[in-house]
Amino acid sequence: MPPSARSVDARVVVSDAGPLIALGRLDLLALLPKVFAQVQVPTAVLDECVARPDNADAQRIQQAVDRHWLVACEAVPIVKEGLDPGECAAIARALEISAGLLADDQAARQYALEIGRHVIGTLGVLVLAKQAGHLAAIKPLIDRLRASGQRLSHAAVAQALASASETAN
Repeated sequence: MPPSARSVDARVVVSDAGPLIALGRLDLLALLPKVFAQVQVPTAVLDECVARPDNADAQRIQQAVDRHWLVACEAVPIVKEGLDPGECAAIARALEISAGLLADDQAARQYALEIGRHVIGTLGVLVLAKQAGHLAAIKPLIDRLRASGQRLSHAAVAQALASASETAN
C-alpha cells in the first residue's frame, strides 16, 4: 500500500470533490466513516459536489452529510495557481487542522505532498476498505469507475490492485 494511504488510516481527513463524486457514483460513501475517524468537507467543495441536485451522485453526497458521514466545515482557501477553489479550500483546511487530504487531482495531490500533507485518493480508500474487510474486491469497482468515464492511470490501478492483493485479470 502506498505509504500515504497507511499514514492517514483511521485519522481525520479533509476531502476534495473528486473522491466524493467517485464514491458517490459507486454508492460507497458509507465506507468513509468505516475507514476514517472523520471526513471534513469545506463548503466550497460541498457546493461543487451538490451543484446538480438532480444528479444521483449529488444526492448521495448530500445524504452522506445528513447522515454525518461527512462533516461540512469552513475553510479560508489558499491561493495556488493551477488549483480550483475547492482544492485550495480542502488543502487549506487540511493544513489548518493538521489532517490528511483526500484528493484525486494530480496537481492538488502534488502540492499537498510538497507542503507536508498526507494524501490518499479514491483508489487508496478502496484499498483501505478492502484491507479492513469492508469490501470483497476492488477490481470490479475500478472497472465501474473506468466505465463511467473516471480517468485512472494504469500505474495507480496496478499499485492499488497490488496493495489489495488482486490482479488485473
